[in-house]
Amino acid sequence: METTLLHHCLEKAADLYPEKEALTTESARVTYAEFLQKAKKLAQAFLELGVEKGDRVAVLMPTSIEYIYTYMAASMVGAILVGINPNYKGPEIAYILNNSMPRVLIMKDKHRDVDLQKVIREHIFPGVIPYIVIQNTQQKKKFLIRRAVAFETLMDMESQFDEQALSERGETITPHDGVLVIYTAGIMGKPKGVVLTHTNILTTTLAQAQYWEIVPEDRILLHLPMSHIGGAVELFITGLTAGATQDVMSHFNPLDALKRIKNEKITVLGQVPTMYVMMFNAPGFEHYDLTSLRMLAVAGAPSTREIIEKMSQVIDGPIRTGYGLSETAGFVTHSLTADPPQKLYETVGKPVPAFQFRIVDEERKELPGGETGEVAIKGDCVFKEYFEQPVETEKSIDPEGWFYTGDMGFFDQDGYLVLRGRKKDMMITGGFTVFPQEIEDKLNRHPQIQMAAVCGVPDPVLGEIGRAFVVPQPGKIFKQSEIIDYLGQYLADFKIPRQFSFRDSLPLTPTGEVEKRILQEEIANQG
Repeated sequence: METTLLHHCLEKAADLYPEKEALTTESARVTYAEFLQKAKKLAQAFLELGVEKGDRVAVLMPTSIEYIYTYMAASMVGAILVGINPNYKGPEIAYILNNSMPRVLIMKDKHRDVDLQKVIREHIFPGVIPYIVIQNTQQKKKFLIRRAVAFETLMDMESQFDEQALSERGETITPHDGVLVIYTAGIMGKPKGVVLTHTNILTTTLAQAQYWEIVPEDRILLHLPMSHIGGAVELFITGLTAGATQDVMSHFNPLDALKRIKNEKITVLGQVPTMYVMMFNAPGFEHYDLTSLRMLAVAGAPSTREIIEKMSQVIDGPIRTGYGLSETAGFVTHSLTADPPQKLYETVGKPVPAFQFRIVDEERKELPGGETGEVAIKGDCVFKEYFEQPVETEKSIDPEGWFYTGDMGFFDQDGYLVLRGRKKDMMITGGFTVFPQEIEDKLNRHPQIQMAAVCGVPDPVLGEIGRAFVVPQPGKIFKQSEIIDYLGQYLADFKIPRQFSFRDSLPLTPTGEVEKRILQEEIANQG
């Protein structure tokens, strides 16, 4: 069976492994045959609600089986899934809904201690979203949103549309149609909705499945947010293309993840560095049976030598890294199985052969090998557009199809990509270019530092100076002079931050990366 659309992967897996577990949770086990049946049932309900090709279906809930059913059902009817992080605040949720204008919103009634129905009532004008479907987790008899229907009711709906109608809709869908929107967290200003096509996603995930050597026997921990490229594409679709089993967690918790790895015999674990640090530091970590793991992947932020070395102690199998963005539908570079540890913490691997790369200057002219510039990428991985933002799309993708990532880096002598940080993060200090990531890399390698981030601060003399936000290891107290002396062993004086802020913690994104936007807003608000 040719897989040119996302739901083809599900259909193929259900055909080959109907009784095999596709999705598991602490309370449910779903075979591939059941998965396909549920997704089709929901797709038929979408047809009943009048969902047309190109309509948006928004999801406001944590990673769950219901989320995944919705994802595949949207693909089957040619709709575009819009994932919304349930941890967002009311104005953030409202912005995404008003920008994407979904025909259907699938949501939970409550997430943690937040009543999501109340959030929608307060921030969304009645009638903006034609249909709101709520998963009733609290067993309430009535919804706060009067026009809402229960998710269970939708799944039990006696549809007038049969398999033939669903098949006919499927024939209208092309591989270059949008199927998923991922909203990026802008440094300043409003998020942009990255529209990914079936081709974008399948191009990267089929390559990733080959690099990671994913097989049907694998069991993958699906614990990254489905509203993020990591959960929706890099883990879920990659696993689906291979017919693997995926153990679904609503959110990351290091102890819960360790228990799931042990109990479900997880074989493949992919996380950002912070998540590994939290896991390694969890109480009793050394007592958990992790022998089922055959491969560990780390990406999304720079890794330190210490993290890679600890990962090597956990498993005998390969450790992998890579680089990708929402705009490239996930990974476009990968490390190789035989790579030494140094390549894993100093680079993000080699480009996938199907994609083109170049390093460019401010005028987007290609730079000689070894020079640092902006990373540009071309190929079927490059996103279709920013939703309803043609000007932003034109700024990022040139007429030849090159996407300018905003990431700074260079290729080393072996052809591996080395990243230096975001173009917008780059500081000009006294006329010298400084990349915060280089400083963060040195800080994060200090054995007594748990986490660090560096941002630029306006300075009347030098233009910008660095401010380092440092989280010491528990019980450790630093003097600023100690950190300066330490950095002085590795960095030129102009690169060393002039300001230091010692904290108990740093703001993190749902995937465990430091959320610099909040730190930069803090600096801006200080005037």
